[in-house]
Amino acid sequence: MTKDYYKTIRLSIANKAAEIIMEEGVDDYQYAKKKAVKYLDANNLDTLPSNDEIDKALLEYGSIFQNEIDLDAICKIKEEALKIMKLFDRFNPFFLSQITEGLVPKYPIININIYTDSMKEIEYVLLNNNLNFEIKDFSISEKKTKKQSLRKIPIISIENSFFPIKLKIFEEHDLRISKKNLMNMRGLDFNKLKDFDPNALLAKA
Repeated sequence: MTKDYYKTIRLSIANKAAEIIMEEGVDDYQYAKKKAVKYLDANNLDTLPSNDEIDKALLEYGSIFQNEIDLDAICKIKEEALKIMKLFDRFNPFFLSQITEGLVPKYPIININIYTDSMKEIEYVLLNNNLNFEIKDFSISEKKTKKQSLRKIPIISIENSFFPIKLKIFEEHDLRISKKNLMNMRGLDFNKLKDFDPNALLAKA
């Protein structure tokens, strides 16, 4: 197989993964990549597209299929995310979304990463604010030295919101790790999200 062939396949996977994210409300890049691979029958590819390649494909998808910016949805997502981030402000919350690029999935999910070594403190905040929630573990691949190992990340789903909310619970030391080493660690802190002006997207359109 030629280098150009593999490049074309990677691009096809990235584009299909972007479509899955936007049309099915999938919030896990790795899952979207694997589903795209299965759909395209590209199991012979050794290396999946990077998250940066998925981000680029998402922007291209938005430019083609989203002719109008859904400003109302973006404002509502921002409002709901800020409420949750304020509740968990001492746990360094980071909001993860493509809304800063004007992209709104068909089924939006508010994803927020928080950092703590005490799940009890998180549960206390949830219970103290009368939030209905469910906790599940999600396994991610983490490179330690030369070996890959699986690591379980608790994910809390919150039901008392206009949009579904998912909190990914990382350990405090993860804040010191390069953001690309863990699942979806890029995002906006409270102040950056608060300063984000959705109306500015209209000027770019």
